[in-house]
Amino acid sequence: MDKKYNDSLKFWNRAFDMDNSAKEEYAEKINPETDWKKLASSDKLADVIINTLSNKKRVLDYGCGEGWAGIILKKAGCKEVTCVDVVENAIRLADFFRDIFRISEGFITQCVSIDWIEKSQEAVFDGLFCCNVIDVVPEENAQNIIKNMARITTDDAAVVIGMNYYIEPVSCPEKNLEVRNKNELYVDGILRMVSRTDEEWKKIFEEYFNVEFIEYYAWPGEKEEKRRVFCLSKKIN
Repeated sequence: MDKKYNDSLKFWNRAFDMDNSAKEEYAEKINPETDWKKLASSDKLADVIINTLSNKKRVLDYGCGEGWAGIILKKAGCKEVTCVDVVENAIRLADFFRDIFRISEGFITQCVSIDWIEKSQEAVFDGLFCCNVIDVVPEENAQNIIKNMARITTDDAAVVIGMNYYIEPVSCPEKNLEVRNKNELYVDGILRMVSRTDEEWKKIFEEYFNVEFIEYYAWPGEKEEKRRVFCLSKKIN
């Protein structure tokens, strides 16, 4: 297994490790009937997801993390959501949140191999969501994922891709931040982001998709709305 990928997998598996006491505390505080939209890091991001994907019949949440977007979509009316991730602890959390928010059907979770998307059937999903995935993997992996996103979605599919904000790729030794290959940002030796401008991402997407619009949002505590969500439609040849 590629060392960059293996190191990154270990990092994210630790990041999604939630112990039982934390789960119990969360379960005591949450209202499963009203608090599901709060799973998103931004109301604006949640609204984009709901407005673009909740009317779809079969949506894929690729690199789902704890499954927050899939739960929002199910609660908003989506018939079926499939949540996949290569990180085992992420899928465990997705199952936990599924139970907490009382979702009994139409919510599929699966821990998958890195080549899962290549082996998936063509034209299966009429909606696809992916957030902070293709901008945290090496360029060759991102290109392959995007190509296969086009292959496994239907001609009328809506595709929503969330991104980190653009950072000027400059090394910062005092923060253990190192730039490699011009735009790969490593923190403590772990690939954390591949930094590209909106135009750079649009050029990559436009081989397979039309970029319908870009929305900007912020996480709690951030003063500027610099995080990006690209809303795409299939480019039909």
